[in-house]
Amino acid sequence: MSRDAIPFYHLYGETFLQWEPGSVHLESIVSRSRILGWEIKPHRHHKLAQIICVFGNGWHIELDDARYSLSGNWLVMIPPGVVHGFQFEPDTQGFVLSINSDFLAELSASGEVPTANDALWAPQPVEFSDERYIEQFRQVLLSLDDEIQHAEADSRAAISNLLQLLFINVRRQQRLTSLHSESSSRETKILVKFRALIDAQYQQHNSVKDYADQLFISVSTLSRICQTVLKTSPKQVIRQRVMNESKRRLIYTRQSIDDIAFTLGYKDVGYFCRQFKQQTGLTAGEYRKQHAV
Repeated sequence: MSRDAIPFYHLYGETFLQWEPGSVHLESIVSRSRILGWEIKPHRHHKLAQIICVFGNGWHIELDDARYSLSGNWLVMIPPGVVHGFQFEPDTQGFVLSINSDFLAELSASGEVPTANDALWAPQPVEFSDERYIEQFRQVLLSLDDEIQHAEADSRAAISNLLQLLFINVRRQQRLTSLHSESSSRETKILVKFRALIDAQYQQHNSVKDYADQLFISVSTLSRICQTVLKTSPKQVIRQRVMNESKRRLIYTRQSIDDIAFTLGYKDVGYFCRQFKQQTGLTAGEYRKQHAV
């Protein structure tokens, strides 16, 4: 496969049937990973959010340029567009839940699954810290699998309710492990919209005011929400999105540094290189060498 572009896959690297909005897919890690030698090469999904959960096994995961070695009972949240890869121990027990992002947005907007976007704000591992929650989570997954497989009357309502239970469980785990900052419903909705705007427009290098205007709030309000919830400034959130894409392309493609800069909307390659070093402490070339795959 050409490395001129980071691979976009539907599921685990296969060319899957084009999903209609409203799709939810669940499968065991064993069913898919065994035939691939328990290793899933780095890739990303354009329209899928995923939750990977592992029960009682060790595994290694890449999330963009972060790497984790996990052991025990964990779930990993993967928003659309995040590069990820896995190495599982043989016969790892767990599941991969994939949700079409259009369907997820629809459920969140309608209030059917209001916690979904909040839970999937950032790629992150979340440890199960309570045995009771582990069993609850497993049972919800099994019920969801049964509903998906049989697709009986009122299937959408059943799936929506099960997803709601699932994300409530995720939120509880995040609270228990202090890996998630609490925020009001309004603040969460603003941040979700802010992130969606950045994802769609980051190559345009909009100012904080440009985004605030589109969100119909003041720059000071956006700054306060970002500082309270994300512990950083909106300018840094915008810049980090561009840097994340820069890192993905340096690691997973053969694009030249000049091409990456132009692809990301920089008119001055030198300015891109200075920004990259300021953010990472490395030149783009050094970063590529250190993270060669």
